[in-house]
Amino acid sequence: MLELGLYVVKPYLPTHGFSKKGGLMQLVESNQLSDLKMIYSDDVELVSIARTNSTTVQELSQRLLELRTPLKLQWKQTLKDRETADSQLPESIDIELRTMLVDLIGESCEIFGELMGCSQIGVRLATLRSPMCPRFHVDQIPCRMIITMIGTGTEWIPNKGVNWSDFSDLSNDKAPLNDSGKIQQLETGNWSILKGGAWASGFQGLVHRSPHNYSERLLLSLDPIFE
Repeated sequence: MLELGLYVVKPYLPTHGFSKKGGLMQLVESNQLSDLKMIYSDDVELVSIARTNSTTVQELSQRLLELRTPLKLQWKQTLKDRETADSQLPESIDIELRTMLVDLIGESCEIFGELMGCSQIGVRLATLRSPMCPRFHVDQIPCRMIITMIGTGTEWIPNKGVNWSDFSDLSNDKAPLNDSGKIQQLETGNWSILKGGAWASGFQGLVHRSPHNYSERLLLSLDPIFE
């Protein structure tokens, strides 16, 4: 089990390889799971962690897609629960794939729940063949973990690159970019935590959407549940 230690609630620099993009430390990219806690830094809007087993996850995901069994599943589970995920999966998924998928979901829930200090996680697992959220938006929740298991990653715009007037205009379908804005993309296989509009510091929330250069995707998303 990952030892996350005490949460860091002020900006700090990790001690191992990472990169930050933009004038402020808006995006933190790392290959260390312990850097997930950098989401608590006030000037971080997104943390994206490359997993060492991402190739295995993509191979697993490809095998799931080849079954041609549509997945559109949602459930709640406690951090160490493996039975709920197993009960939600279609019977057509063989035991080897089930075990790998249940372990992946369970590990993700446990790590994310410990980081957030919650006892339950809302899980969504879906195969997507068209954009689920085609318009740039902000999730009105504290935060969300997104793992694009296979396919094109979620598109997002750094806060400093958002034209908020265009963003607020619901009749405007173009990307809400200001003069310095540029659409970014999450890496497939990464564990990415996006701050939402209900983050405690009053942060406006990460502006993002489903990718428009589309490929078939398998998406796992996790929401902390505070009760």
